[in-house]
Amino acid sequence: MTYSPPPPPPPPATVGGSSWWRSPVALFLIGILIAAAIAVPVIFLVLGGDDEETTAGSSTTRPATTTTGGGSSTTAGTSTTAGSTTSSSSTSTSSSTTSSSTTSSTTSSTTSSTTTTAAGTELDPTLPANYEEFALVSGFLPDPWEQAAQSGGPVDVSYLGGGCAGWASGAPDFQMDYTATDASLRIYFIANAATDDTTLIVNDPLGNWVCGDDSYGTRHPTVDFTGTAPDGIYDIWIGSYAAGTFNNGTLYITELDANHP
Repeated sequence: MTYSPPPPPPPPATVGGSSWWRSPVALFLIGILIAAAIAVPVIFLVLGGDDEETTAGSSTTRPATTTTGGGSSTTAGTSTTAGSTTSSSSTSTSSSTTSSSTTSSTTSSTTSSTTTTAAGTELDPTLPANYEEFALVSGFLPDPWEQAAQSGGPVDVSYLGGGCAGWASGAPDFQMDYTATDASLRIYFIANAATDDTTLIVNDPLGNWVCGDDSYGTRHPTVDFTGTAPDGIYDIWIGSYAAGTFNNGTLYITELDANHP
């Protein structure tokens, strides 16, 4: 019987051998490399996506701030750029408001000036009558026609010249549409108190200004259109001789010579 020695054991594995990657250290390092290869792109995508969303959100906010103007104060703190846009929008709005305010002020001033001219410095026949607008046809009855009224107003009628005096309203107290034939026409005013001093101012159908003051030995004014009175519109003002006084009385219109203060 022949004895054969056993085969020698296999050589131990080395790092440089074909099975080095099977070692725990090699597997750990490989795992770290794989994890890093996956994590780095993911982190980059996540961070890059946030920046794009933030930029998009900021761009969306800026136009909204500029458009809404008043709402910009709510979003002014979102970014420096938005705050700058908001400031510009606010300045633009303020300028627009100032311009609007200036226009409004100018309009108001013009209106006030027009009103003052009509009612404060001159008589204006185009304004509606304070008391009554009426029509009379020659031969009217009863004669005299009469209506209670009050004298006075803010306009110094002396600017008309021709002996016109007193203070009257800017608008006429009465407006008469008179249809004439061949009669004379008299307009007069009698104050309730004999001591009240009043005047009359009439703009006749021809555009003439005719004034009256004391008549028939009284302080009551009379305006006469003798012969054939003009046909058309008569605007009539009752003035107070003294500024700031208002006297109650009655206006009369007659075609009869016997009627007077």
